Amino acid sequence: MNIVAVAGSLNEKSTTHQAVGVIAQSAQQAGAEVEIFDLRKEPLPIYDGRSDDSTYPATVHRFKELMLKADGFILGSPEYHGSISGVLKNALDFISAREFEGKVVALVGTAGGAMGATNTLNTMNIICRNLHAWPIPSMVSVPSSYMAFHPDGTLKDEKLQLRLQSLGENLVSTIRLLNAELRTK
Repeated sequence: MNIVAVAGSLNEKSTTHQAVGVIAQSAQQAGAEVEIFDLRKEPLPIYDGRSDDSTYPATVHRFKELMLKADGFILGSPEYHGSISGVLKNALDFISAREFEGKVVALVGTAGGAMGATNTLNTMNIICRNLHAWPIPSMVSVPSSYMAFHPDGTLKDEKLQLRLQSLGENLVSTIRLLNAELRTK
């Protein structure tokens, strides 16, 4: 089982990357192979809807191929102005239902404030549904993320740490269930 994880932050000290990392590690421990597509190391150009996709750089083609071959996804975004980050939205603009349809997605949002990333999660949920994917209902918001993590990348709040780990486990078990259901048809 292959899972692709994408954190919508270019910040070198990104708490979104840390949260996605907790979920990814949990999914790996549950038996999945997880590849993190790091937009900081493999930046994508601005999506411009050009008619000839072959003119995009190699990173775009690699990204689209990874997404197509994946069995599921982990998507994370910081909450910027009540929505997802521009870098994640841009990356998802390169994707169509061809890459996402029928696949399961774990969602996590991080926010600097105490209210959390509810709007970001709702936006990612809508995008996933429009791409015909299955977002897991137990998406997680990390409030006050700038002070939420220990230096080792784990969360200070043990319950929140367990929720992120559970999200990774749920992603793997849901993909297994979906794949088993598809095999019986």
